[in-house]
Amino acid sequence: MKSCRECGQRVSSEAKVCPGCGVKKPYQSPVRGLIFIGIVVIAIYKGCSGEGSSTSNSYHSNDVASSNAPTSQPFVSPDVVKVKKAPPVNLSPASTAPFTVAQVCKATIAGMFGHDIGSIKTAKAGTKGVFTILYRRPSDGQNFSFDCKLSDDNVIWKESGKSSNRWNGTGNVEFNVVFTIKDSTLTITELHADSDDVTYKFSKKDFR
Repeated sequence: MKSCRECGQRVSSEAKVCPGCGVKKPYQSPVRGLIFIGIVVIAIYKGCSGEGSSTSNSYHSNDVASSNAPTSQPFVSPDVVKVKKAPPVNLSPASTAPFTVAQVCKATIAGMFGHDIGSIKTAKAGTKGVFTILYRRPSDGQNFSFDCKLSDDNVIWKESGKSSNRWNGTGNVEFNVVFTIKDSTLTITELHADSDDVTYKFSKKDFR
């Protein structure tokens, strides 16, 4: 028989509950308590010694770092290019009347690359709804060719023979192009991610 740790009543050392006060585990061997205290003391001692060691190491590493570390932070350019999500490419074209799809494509390439619309030629590509827009650069006579199609009010283009996020309708692009028609005026608008929008206007007589 042992004394209950709460009320002091004599109770069996194997009893799970004190019959007097109802406390659980009324008797606990003092040896277990001593073992627990010993573990805590050892942990505290190791923690203190480890802290001293880490402090010493930190001083050492700081000395090394101070002698070899760069004097400035890594350079991060503030000019981060903003992007837009590429528009879907498989939507039915919006109405282009009184213009044709080919004329919308022709106007887009003329506006974007700064060429007179009369100097640009249009041909049908092998795929339905796709037109090839061609022009020769006056400064050096170099020929350029672009494929163009419409998806809703989006003008989708790429350099002929190549692929791009814009043409595939995936990923990001630096700007999108849309068209609107009002009062027989065709307006091509570049929607830029990091600058003001740019517009080009055309009338039917520009394609004669």
